[in-house]
Amino acid sequence: MSGYTTPKSASLPTPEPKVPSSKAASRSLAFALFIVLANVVLNTLTMSLVGPGTSPVLAWSLVVIHPLVVLALFALALAFGVLGLRETASGALRGRGRAVAGIVVGGFLLLLSFGTAILDIARTFLA
Repeated sequence: MSGYTTPKSASLPTPEPKVPSSKAASRSLAFALFIVLANVVLNTLTMSLVGPGTSPVLAWSLVVIHPLVVLALFALALAFGVLGLRETASGALRGRGRAVAGIVVGGFLLLLSFGTAILDIARTFLA
């Protein structure tokens, strides 16, 4: 005999059931990241359309539209983030971190967008 004994119970542990994820929390982070895409598209559009001979109406309309788009995306990120926090509070759904990240990232990008918009206005129209 080699000293090896067969274990009496060789059953595998049962995996824990997977907890579903909050869709609202994921949407919150997605809308926050859409702010980056909106900034890239709107800044590219502004750079290509606004020049020395540009109508002031077109320039001001782009200056007004840009923050409104960013504000609308942040409002969606915030609304879905709060909904995601409520859905994940009991622990029945996962995704609390995504909800918080959507609110924080969206808020940071909103402040950054408004800051750059103010600097653009000052540089373009007040110089």
